[in-house]
Amino acid sequence: MSGTNRSPLARALGDALRQARLEKGLTVREVARRLDVNHAPISRNESGARIPKPDEVATLLGAIGADSGSRERIMTMARDVDRENWAAVGSSVAPTQLDTLVKYENEAQTITDVNPLLVPGLLQTRDYAYAIMRFGDTPETVATKAVLHRLGRQSALSGPTAPKFTAILAESALIQRIGSRMIMADQLDHVVDRAKSSNISVRVLPIAAGYHAALMGGWFLLEFDDAPPVVHLEHVDSGTFAHTRRTTRSFLEAKDSLLSVAMSAEDSVRLIATHAAHHRQGDDLYDRTSRTSTVA
Repeated sequence: MSGTNRSPLARALGDALRQARLEKGLTVREVARRLDVNHAPISRNESGARIPKPDEVATLLGAIGADSGSRERIMTMARDVDRENWAAVGSSVAPTQLDTLVKYENEAQTITDVNPLLVPGLLQTRDYAYAIMRFGDTPETVATKAVLHRLGRQSALSGPTAPKFTAILAESALIQRIGSRMIMADQLDHVVDRAKSSNISVRVLPIAAGYHAALMGGWFLLEFDDAPPVVHLEHVDSGTFAHTRRTTRSFLEAKDSLLSVAMSAEDSVRLIATHAAHHRQGDDLYDRTSRTSTVA
């Protein structure tokens, strides 16, 4: 079975079982000896190639000596592993979904990030990402760790096996000021620079485009040569993976629809550079629009 031809939750369950074992300093063969079984199925469980039943997982966790917190989390995953979609809510499960997403990013042939509100994460600068992560009462240490993780993910877009990456963002994301004007200017300049890479394309949905599929929300689409596509949706502290052809078909159709109304890659880059100059020169487009509306 191909590495990518596994459901996101099956993959995460395998990773969790492996991590629980490693935390106890055990090898696969040592766990197998404790259970008096062959080690091969245990290895396949951890790779996601084999999906163990909940009672098998409970037995494995007992042999490993997993703590109660890990046991509860992993057992929940084991009971839900056959679900068509993987929806998770709460900060306790977010890292698990994110780890799974990172693995997919490094295996995908093409990635499409549709974002109507922000510059996509894989193209964000440190300062722009920090302004997002520091929002509200998020502690500085937590925000910094999240930023470093996001920047680390960007390495997936470099190298000889890097996927083709298409960022589809709304023009409003170029105007919305995140952080300071200079942070926005530097961020948009960075997008222009990254768009020079042969595997990266940036497409802007102009305000004049009217209603389009991205106005319903963003999504992250990963496509593979030898496996069905995977979609990841994120909102506040929740995330959802969709991986069946039935559930991902509409996202593939929406991608094609958006690309048909988006500006060309060349025109998009020119527009982004124009907005970068506006921010750098201190031209606050939102304030200007607000004043115009008031006068009208």
